[in-house]
Order: sequence, then structure tokens, then C-alpha cells
Amino acid sequence: MRNSLAALVLASVSVVPAVARAGWVVEGSYGKGVKVSPDPVKATQSNIMIALGYAIPFLRFEVGFLNNLPDLKDSKYDIEIRPMVVIAPPILPIYGRVVFAVTNLLHGKTTVAYGAAGGLKLGLGPVGVFAEAGVLPRSVNQPTGGNKLNWVIEGRAGVVLEF
Repeated sequence: MRNSLAALVLASVSVVPAVARAGWVVEGSYGKGVKVSPDPVKATQSNIMIALGYAIPFLRFEVGFLNNLPDLKDSKYDIEIRPMVVIAPPILPIYGRVVFAVTNLLHGKTTVAYGAAGGLKLGLGPVGVFAEAGVLPRSVNQPTGGNKLNWVIEGRAGVVLEF
């Protein structure tokens, strides 16, 4: 057992430097969400995001430019900016993402969203595909005064290019 564990650690240590490298990252993705709380439960606008970033071993720092599409009744095209930090072990296909978003930059009152997502990335070399699910609570001003926290669950799938 001890020899097997030592062999696994030695293999991991020898593979990680070959797999982990620093460089630029570009992601393109499609997302769709659902506001689950407070009632009523309803879909959010579909969105397309282009994210630019820089990766170092285990971490990626990205800024996403998100376009909310007017695909729901009474919805308008709008833009969000999403700074993100991704924790991605080099030899595992899973990752975690911390998201901070500034929303409604074109219409309505600008709000802030924050949250986290987890996903799976598969690829060969510098090209990969990913799918993730996340929670993005949003603080929304109420017409009667005060703020209310809207809980949004979002799914996203896309392509990533590493340079």
C-alpha cells in the first residue's frame, strides 16, 4: 500500500509541471438561469459571455463580458461585467469558480451579484469544452424600499482556448 501511494505521488509530481503552465485564456459560453427565491420561481434571460483571463498553475483570473439576451417577455438586451477567479487543478477535469458581477449596465438600476460555480472541463491541448452550474445571489432594490436577495441558479456551457 505504501509503495502504491509513493508511486502515485511521484507520478503526480512529475506530470504536474508538464501540464501546468501560465498563459492567456479566452472562454466563450452560453448560460441560462432560474430565480428560485423569493417566489415566484421564474427563468432568467439567456446570456452569452466572452471571458478573457490569465492562468497560472491552479488559478485563472478572468473578466467576463456577459450579454443578456432579450428572450423573455418584457426583457431587454443588457450587459454585465463578471470578474472571476477559477481554481483548477491541472490534472483533474474539475474546477471551482468564484464570481462577482456588476449587472444592468445599460437598463435599470445597476446591481451586484456574487456567488460560486463548479464544473467539468474536458479537452486536449489548448482547446477544451466545459459545463458548470452555479449559484449567483443578487441584491435587488425593492419599489417599497430596501433590498431583497434573489437567489439565482445558473447553468453554463462553452469552449475555452489557452495560449
